[in-house]
Amino acid sequence: MHHKQKLDSAAGSLLVALLMRYPEIMSINLDEPQQQILFNFLLSGRPDREELADFKKMLQESFAAYAELSGEKLQYKVTFQPAGKLSILGIRASTATLSLEGISLLCGLVCWSFSGKVVRDGQKLDTFYDDEDLLCQEETIAYLLKHGAELNKENLLAFREAGKVFVYDK
Repeated sequence: MHHKQKLDSAAGSLLVALLMRYPEIMSINLDEPQQQILFNFLLSGRPDREELADFKKMLQESFAAYAELSGEKLQYKVTFQPAGKLSILGIRASTATLSLEGISLLCGLVCWSFSGKVVRDGQKLDTFYDDEDLLCQEETIAYLLKHGAELNKENLLAFREAGKVFVYDK
């Protein structure tokens, strides 16, 4: 029983660390039995078809270049859902191919492609964290991706609300 609590804590800690490090991610759904993770980004307005097509093409080309350089092939699927004056951009990835570098690349591409449309939680990270804090968070994420979360067989959902991060076991 005690061992299982540690594993659940590692997966929950991973999701909290990801949401703290990347304020552009609004929610994360970790489905370890299916070995998938879903990153949801909130966009103001509704991107047109051309913007979405350009994003998907850039994502494909960037991940292909990343795979060639690192030897790690990222598997992903993009979904888009309009929600009134907002839109939800979902990117589902395989947890088997997930890495800190891949997540950073993904978040950077989303922010660059939808510049000015990505809804972020709170102010800029620079306001709250210095370089040492960010490095510590990245080390924590890398460690948990490699050693902790892969052992968990639970479904977890993490999201932001009013500047706080919540993690639930589904």
